[in-house]
Amino acid sequence: MATYNGSRYIQTQLTSILRQLGPDDELVIVDDASTDDTVDIIRGFNDPRIRLYLNQVNLGAVRTFDRALHLVQGDLIFLSDQDDRWYDNKVARIKALFTSHDVDLVVHDARVTDGERIIDESLFHMCNSSPGVIRNIVSSTHTGCCMVLKKKVLDSVLPIPVGRGIFHDSWIGIMTGCLGYKKIFLTEPLIDYRRHGENVSTMKRRSLFQIIPERAILIFQIMRRLLGIYLVKP
Repeated sequence: MATYNGSRYIQTQLTSILRQLGPDDELVIVDDASTDDTVDIIRGFNDPRIRLYLNQVNLGAVRTFDRALHLVQGDLIFLSDQDDRWYDNKVARIKALFTSHDVDLVVHDARVTDGERIIDESLFHMCNSSPGVIRNIVSSTHTGCCMVLKKKVLDSVLPIPVGRGIFHDSWIGIMTGCLGYKKIFLTEPLIDYRRHGENVSTMKRRSLFQIIPERAILIFQIMRRLLGIYLVKP
């Protein structure tokens, strides 16, 4: 989890996560130089499973998530936002799916809310989600807070490049597709995905003048990484 000025919702989110973790699990949180009491709330849980790291300066969401992913130790990595709410069966449901299927990454559905009311029962429906590489380069449907992956995947996708229009979740989703990792889009909501005015991410449509340069940068970084991976292979 990456946090930044998330005091409004972080208590609810952490409670929903911690109550379904085992004693040997970890919750890695990197705070991106929050100026509110986010860090105090996290420390107030006094839970040994929380591993909290603080950025000395604000690095932005991508670099903060990249740092968090470099710090994880577990074999199964759940990505999380600071302001959603996990359903009580999320961890058990996902772990069972990884056990029963030969899969490297799972993207599950979510119910979209504004905190007070339901906007849509399915994020997949809103975004027309699917795993195709080209489709996700055009418009990514790999939403980070709905993604779970095996740790071995990180060897291929990290570090996440910093560039306009590159986000940690879309990068992981697209690169796993390019590299042939096995993935499932699970049409079952396992969180309440909270949308509000303070979100770093947005679902607003943008103009082609904004999108085209960003996609060009993304494609350049994808090709650069793929060349780097395949050129070093024996």
